[in-house]
Amino acid sequence: MKALRNVLIVLIILAGAAGFYAGDIAYNEFMEAPWDQVLGIENHKGTVTAVREKEKNDGWEAVQIKSDDGLILRGTYIAAAQASEKAVILLHGLYQNRSMCIPFVDMYHTRGYNVLIVDQRGHGGGHGESQGEGTTWGIRETDDMDGWVRWLKQRKKQERIGLHGVSLGAAMALLYAGSEKGKDTAFVIADSSYGNIIDLGREKIAARQGGRDLIVGYNILLPFFQAAMFRHTRKTVARIEPSQAVKALTVPVLFLHGEDDGLVPSKTAEQLYAMCGSPRKYIHLFRNFAHAVGVETNYAEYVKTVDDFLDGTEDN
Repeated sequence: MKALRNVLIVLIILAGAAGFYAGDIAYNEFMEAPWDQVLGIENHKGTVTAVREKEKNDGWEAVQIKSDDGLILRGTYIAAAQASEKAVILLHGLYQNRSMCIPFVDMYHTRGYNVLIVDQRGHGGGHGESQGEGTTWGIRETDDMDGWVRWLKQRKKQERIGLHGVSLGAAMALLYAGSEKGKDTAFVIADSSYGNIIDLGREKIAARQGGRDLIVGYNILLPFFQAAMFRHTRKTVARIEPSQAVKALTVPVLFLHGEDDGLVPSKTAEQLYAMCGSPRKYIHLFRNFAHAVGVETNYAEYVKTVDDFLDGTEDN
């Protein structure tokens, strides 16, 4: 019996060592994966011609900051027609860039907001925009967001700063506003956010490759992946889940989503809304809208929905 016990102990140690090794590989794969292929989305990183033209011809201001880990992050500041102390930061989606946010500028200028559109880290594509190898899914982005907020407060003297993000940008806005650093955010508009990137990845990998065995293996590996992530970043998976961040939200928040979203089901927005801790939370589902195309599909409906929400937040 003693020999058997010793054998079992050795096997457990070996299995644990193998698990931690595999978890470390899984973490690196997660950070480096071609998510455009996994999720089936187009890659538009670095294509900022439209913004560059605006900066050249319309007086938009090219700006940059340095992240806490030394990266150069770039954006564009568009001042309101009249002096204003309120601003909104617009955040683009995965494999996109700040050009994606151009259609949102006028709706905020009409309301007297200064606008800051930024390229998130890892979305430069070698064309001189924000540095970094890729997204870190909120591990570093919340610190980046805080850097942009400080820049607005110090350089542009902004007192009221809201966030409006699309897809990945929506998730980052929720993560920041749900953190201690983001507790003073004026409002959040989260358009087409995912709830949990780990679950989304599991669903998409299963859909692409099929097989229950793959999901079982994924679930077995997950604790070791989480351990590897904590070892590398000192942050837990829960820290990068919008579904957890919304529980701590106290600021006004509007969840937008398309009912025909094939990437992130609209039930995700309903779940985020239900879990959200803010006493001033709202949700609007666009009929027949796909993923993150609301402003393009029906601009009038989109603007009215945002205006109605902001009317309520600015009165308080």
